[in-house]
Amino acid sequence: MTASHSTKAKTFDYDQFINEFEEVTYWHFAWYSQIMAALLFDQSKHIQGHHDCKFGQFLDRTEIPPELKTEFDAVRNLHKQMHESASALIASRNDSKEVEEEIFQEFSELQSLFAAACNALLRVAITRFAKQS
Repeated sequence: MTASHSTKAKTFDYDQFINEFEEVTYWHFAWYSQIMAALLFDQSKHIQGHHDCKFGQFLDRTEIPPELKTEFDAVRNLHKQMHESASALIASRNDSKEVEEEIFQEFSELQSLFAAACNALLRVAITRFAKQS
């Protein structure tokens, strides 16, 4: 481990990271609810890109210590996949006025995997924060 990584790990503000992560997770689940409402109530919905939503912006601007990299990257990848899947889901509904079940199942599964990945990242961050205190 290099000296800069050691210093960054010791000075990383886990408390701030945890608070911000909880907030953007709330916004992500609100976005997911809007997707579901658009499908249920036949509403139009513009799907933001991965980098345009609050969660994606948080992922883009947050520097993390090496010990969070695996979990953080899993969250980032699943978040990107969810946006791509949501776009396909809304497009399928807009094209045929019905949602293709396969696309919906993929979106639903990605949401479950995303929630699990978020919990894993939060668990590691809380554990590291407790050790730091």
